[in-house]
Amino acid sequence: METLSLSHLPPDHFCTYMHHDIAQRKPENQHDHDFHELFWVEESEGIHWINGRSVPIRSGDLVLIRASDFHAFSSGGNTGPLRIVNFAFHARVWTHIRQRYFKGAALFFSAPSLAARSYTLDEYQLAAIRQAASLLRSGLRDRLQAESFLLTVLALLKADRFNVGLKEAPTWLREACTAIGTNRNFAGGMPALARLAGRSPEHIAREFRRHLNRTPTDIINDARMSYAADRLATSDEDIVAIALDCGLENLGHFYRLFHARHGSTPRAYRLQQRAVVPPGKRSARVRAT
Repeated sequence: METLSLSHLPPDHFCTYMHHDIAQRKPENQHDHDFHELFWVEESEGIHWINGRSVPIRSGDLVLIRASDFHAFSSGGNTGPLRIVNFAFHARVWTHIRQRYFKGAALFFSAPSLAARSYTLDEYQLAAIRQAASLLRSGLRDRLQAESFLLTVLALLKADRFNVGLKEAPTWLREACTAIGTNRNFAGGMPALARLAGRSPEHIAREFRRHLNRTPTDIINDARMSYAADRLATSDEDIVAIALDCGLENLGHFYRLFHARHGSTPRAYRLQQRAVVPPGKRSARVRAT
């Protein structure tokens, strides 16, 4: 196994940006790295061989690769060479960005599963990423350009993480995802989602993984934590009462979910928001714990 490195780059270069046309039918040059990278597929289809798995990829797919990932590519054969664009960067760039914007959250390059680091983009999103890469293509590879491009991509992925998979999802799944966003539904958890979808939990789980690369519980908990954040910022309601309103009786579990989503405890989040939410916008209920 080969370990690739960016140690050969000039001191003022923090990244590389390259196009690759992959014609071979079998994976070659399997490797890991001392850096992180992302790639997207510009044309055709092929196989991404990663950590002992073979994952089909096609035009519009974008994948975040961690330094520890062991991977390679092969073409799909009959559709012509697999054309990918690769952006590799020093791991410390992600460390800095994560500390500043995603501290404590298992997102993007810190997400544990490959599914959580895989995306399917439409032509508009691909065009936005290509435009963001224009200065990289011109040869500017310093830290400012590396961070600027990476932040643009992450902001796009974060804004559309949920909607990308929904575009090709069946109507029942889209409607269930919309309905589960209301308090009376997400408080009921998986049974409520199954009722809204009119499908078995097993079928729902398969379709969520297929279209969203996420579990039903992920979607439900996202809705719960968005609601909790709003209640904490705009009311004096007791934190225990907010957790129960979310359908979570285990306060420790509520705290863990909230911290993973928002990077702080519920109480710390409330105190932070007090500085920007005028008192007249909050509804006084029970004093916070």
